[in-house]
Amino acid sequence: MKALITAAFDEQTLSLLRPCLEVTYEPYRKTGKIYHDADEFIEKIRREQAEVLVVEADLVHEEVFEACPLRVVGCCRGDPLNVSREAANLRGVPILYTPGRNAESVADLTIAFMLCLARNILPVNLGLRSGKIRFEGTRDILRVFDRYGGFELGGCTIGLVGLGRVGRRVAERLRPFGPRILGYDPAVPEEALREIGVEPVSLPVLLESADIVSLHAALTPESQKMIDEKALSRMKPTAYLVNTARSFLTDEKALLKALREGRLGGAALDVFDEEPIDSENPFLELDNVLCTPHLGGATRDVVKRQSEMIAQDLLRYLNGERPYHVWNPEVLPPL
Repeated sequence: MKALITAAFDEQTLSLLRPCLEVTYEPYRKTGKIYHDADEFIEKIRREQAEVLVVEADLVHEEVFEACPLRVVGCCRGDPLNVSREAANLRGVPILYTPGRNAESVADLTIAFMLCLARNILPVNLGLRSGKIRFEGTRDILRVFDRYGGFELGGCTIGLVGLGRVGRRVAERLRPFGPRILGYDPAVPEEALREIGVEPVSLPVLLESADIVSLHAALTPESQKMIDEKALSRMKPTAYLVNTARSFLTDEKALLKALREGRLGGAALDVFDEEPIDSENPFLELDNVLCTPHLGGATRDVVKRQSEMIAQDLLRYLNGERPYHVWNPEVLPPL
């Protein structure tokens, strides 16, 4: 059986698949190729005679399933929305996926953002590099201490919006610092939050109380733009917003306006309405905003983790066993 893998995959894990699959490995991170055009992707799959397909960013929609005799599709994402579940179900094709593959990495970046904001690392570094921060006497030193000294995480209140895989890991990482941790997630029982050291509160209370608000909610019709102008107005004028989840959890225009008008202390953003972010993005004009280009899940550890998850489930499926992570379990035989 032949397999086409365009996702980033760990070479050592690939070696586990080669004894039972004839693998064509063309990772998009090296080729720079993401298949958005169905006809082009169909031609590629047919040329490789692939029955097993493993993707990360390529679009696997109705046309692909209709034209290609796929037996199983693996998607190296926690939300395989680029693969048509309906089309797969019509043909009985299981979609393997990787829930939580990037939770550790995103949680790490979230903590890094919080520390950068709390200690003014970005503006201090930029000030030193540009020459705006100079020390010509004792007054200059004291002025920098007063302006950029910042605060300890242990002495502040941090609000986590969403306590799923990432939010819980952020809470775990925060506990040794010693802050008061507030949490809002209507899908998680309050007792479960208390067990991990998080104080359950309503969203308004969280926004009004937190020195740092960090977003980790799933994007749903209910959560879209949950941090709108009204929500932002509840936050302290010295508070910071961190978003390593989905940009559409916020109203970007309202957030930009609040930051420009000094109604927030600042923000750290890894996600944007229009991606990839470019130099014209207005958030880059603001000294109190730290931006990264959706790097939360881009570590080499995530590649290894997603590879192992997909490979393990592929081997189980090919051996007649039930995979652990199936996006559409309804296509599998009942337990």
